[in-house]
Amino acid sequence: MSSKFTNSVSQLFRNFTPISARGSWVKVKESPFEILDLTGGIGALSLGHCHPIVNKAVKCQSDKIVHSAQQVFGGNIPREKLISKMSDFTDSSLNSYFFTTSGSEATDNAIKISRRYTNKNGIIVVKKGFHGRTLAALSLTSSNPYSRNNIGGLLSNVYYCDDNISSFYEIFDRFVRPEDVAGFMFESVQGEAGIFDLDKTFLAEASTFCKENDILVIADEVQCGMGRTGDYWNIQSKGIIPDMITFGKGISNGYPLAGLVAKGEIIDNQGINFLGGTYGSNPIICAAAASTLDVFKSEFVIQNVKTMESYFANELKKINGIVEVRIYGLMIAIDVEKDTDLVVNELANQGVCVLKSGNKGQYIRLLPPLNISKYDVDIFLDKFQYVLNS
Repeated sequence: MSSKFTNSVSQLFRNFTPISARGSWVKVKESPFEILDLTGGIGALSLGHCHPIVNKAVKCQSDKIVHSAQQVFGGNIPREKLISKMSDFTDSSLNSYFFTTSGSEATDNAIKISRRYTNKNGIIVVKKGFHGRTLAALSLTSSNPYSRNNIGGLLSNVYYCDDNISSFYEIFDRFVRPEDVAGFMFESVQGEAGIFDLDKTFLAEASTFCKENDILVIADEVQCGMGRTGDYWNIQSKGIIPDMITFGKGISNGYPLAGLVAKGEIIDNQGINFLGGTYGSNPIICAAAASTLDVFKSEFVIQNVKTMESYFANELKKINGIVEVRIYGLMIAIDVEKDTDLVVNELANQGVCVLKSGNKGQYIRLLPPLNISKYDVDIFLDKFQYVLNS
């Protein structure tokens, strides 16, 4: 039975059953030809399918301890190693970690923590953001309306602003006072909406206002973080130190890990049984994440992101039929003259899997592995040009 969960890829691939994969390439049961996968597990496969070093770490850890519930034991060795490695590229003021299994859970917990810490309820988010599909996370999501269909009431006290400071201030002029707002959450590069980079001047002024009014600044780095845009955290490129960062996807190269990091005074005094989750900080998954970060350094992954960003940008300029390209590291949206459904399906027929994004699925979206080779990029470019110009 084919998946009906999403319309973000070609129907052709939802009729296929993957049987093995390496790097950017996937073998399926129904075809003798390998598929070039530029979805990267929707950004989760930062090192591509089945990176040997990550898989070796997982196999090694599975012979030591598989599960260590965080509500029972204080931690585990892979978790400690992971935190140490993440601390190398995270501002020292953000020093308390809580791990979950999905970005949606990270969002839910960020809402809980900010409300409890400030003793306030309101949450401000930027329009077109995507923060997850659980009920609480979905209450903050506005990248498209489809995930909200026929589910009833969502969280109250959520306020949306445009990507500018006037719209941000208008919330306080018309809808809510600062003393009733707990947090301001945003994706600094909005992925599901179509790869839109939020203005750093706006974010800086809004963040200053928040800090002056006891409102927590929460950077959602689930998709745009972990090297995806050429910095470990995209917010670093904007010169802002938030009170909390949510993360996930590419941190563990396809293994289910997400979470948040915050200032210690925010997260460490939440009280007994307030935070939890059966599989958070699972030792196998933490081992996968720690080894992923090792590969980032040993294989110069961040440098490759910047190199391939420049190469993609230069080569896409040469292809007719493109209206606009938005590219931040290896987070890429392409606005094309042709119907996007047609392009995605014709690429599928050429053996290339890509995503769509935008509130109407109007953009082609690429989230390739961050260590993708020029060889794989050239194959995509050749087939993309053929599809657009045929």
